[in-house]
Amino acid sequence: MRRIKKILAFSFFASFLSLIVISCTNKETTETTTTTSTVKVDSSITDTLSSGTRTLKNNIAAKSYYYKNLATFEKGKTTFELEDLANMTNKEISLVVLYEANAPWAEVFKSGIFEITGDDQMNGLMESYDLEIIKQFAIDGSYEGIVMEPKSILQNPIEAAREVSMVDHVLMVHIKEVPIITNTNTADTEK
Repeated sequence: MRRIKKILAFSFFASFLSLIVISCTNKETTETTTTTSTVKVDSSITDTLSSGTRTLKNNIAAKSYYYKNLATFEKGKTTFELEDLANMTNKEISLVVLYEANAPWAEVFKSGIFEITGDDQMNGLMESYDLEIIKQFAIDGSYEGIVMEPKSILQNPIEAAREVSMVDHVLMVHIKEVPIITNTNTADTEK
């Protein structure tokens, strides 16, 4: 009987020890995976994603999506303040358009062509506001986005974003401030 108790105690201890080793190993693997994901998001690695009926090459780091948001429009409505409107003067902006992945007008993107969409209304707005699509990205299996930038200074970004937000299958349009890139390189003069 004593021998059985020792064997049971030993097996319990061995099981407990192996459980601790396994849980510590899984934690390290999870932390490594998280770090790897962060590196991929911050770099310009491209990935092929199958979304709905189309396969697209998307830029993992849709950095424009993370720029400072000045205003958001959903179906032509917004909740921005007058001071937000004043903040848009003399700033380089881009429009980040989020839409349903199954939008019929976005089918043309699977060919890699971003000059036009499959919707006359969207093409007309792009032409009238002198906008061009500079990139497309996938958010998840249900939603995708495009980044539109003006070819010249956009005189009325509020009206452009409002009208684009009313196109079918568009969920929302963010007016984003494009940050000014400053050169932070300094010359090393010490010997």
